[in-house]
Amino acid sequence: MSQSINSILANADYFVLLFFRVGALFISSPIFGRINIPQIVKITFMGALTFLFFLVGPPPTALEYSSLFGFVLLIAKEIVIGIALAYITNIFFSLTFTAGQIIDMQIGFGIVNVYDPQNNTQIPMIGNLLNVVLVIAFFLVDGHQRLIYLIFLTLEALPIGTLALSGDTGIVMLEVFANAFAIGVMVALPVLASGLIIEFTFGMLARSVPQLHMFVIGMPLKTAIGFVLLVVLMPVFMNFSGRIFEEMFSALDMVFGTLRGL
Repeated sequence: MSQSINSILANADYFVLLFFRVGALFISSPIFGRINIPQIVKITFMGALTFLFFLVGPPPTALEYSSLFGFVLLIAKEIVIGIALAYITNIFFSLTFTAGQIIDMQIGFGIVNVYDPQNNTQIPMIGNLLNVVLVIAFFLVDGHQRLIYLIFLTLEALPIGTLALSGDTGIVMLEVFANAFAIGVMVALPVLASGLIIEFTFGMLARSVPQLHMFVIGMPLKTAIGFVLLVVLMPVFMNFSGRIFEEMFSALDMVFGTLRGL
């Protein structure tokens, strides 16, 4: 143990940069950086992971900086790596809000929002439900372990202090955003399609039976059908979450490749 402490003291600058890389991802992550987790717990966990990665990761390399300002620039590079990877995870976990907004509009909850303390904003009610389910599914498939392992892999593929930004980073980010948005629409597609069918049916009934007040019976019926569909489709969404996570980790690999300048 004393040998490990002596190694950390001898490579204190490397340890600090490693801590900032791990910390930037954890603080910005929708999984580990949740606002309801006490800060002391986050810092302790980040410190423990940094210590573990320092011991089992690649040996510390010599860092090139000649002043305090140069060291601050190295810290900024490590923060960029962590935030870039966390940004991708946030995009894919936020696609539930897109799906929830579409579903809410279809079942009559378009004006109903709930407060999200994590993002300090109003979010769709169904979107909040889907987001909670997605987080639970992420832990069930050990996604948190895979995310931690991904941080470890970055130490081998992109050593501390060797960030090389590529011009393709922004383009890849836009592609990932478009892909996540498309997946969010796919999640809401069954409810959206059923809503169109219901509207078509109501239109035919309104023309054939004018005495019926479709606006009076339409909204409660759409809401009831929407809840039934949510109950039926929730297991399907749990299975579909596996594809969401695979797309997320694939996007993380793509963005990580641009950070290496590949």
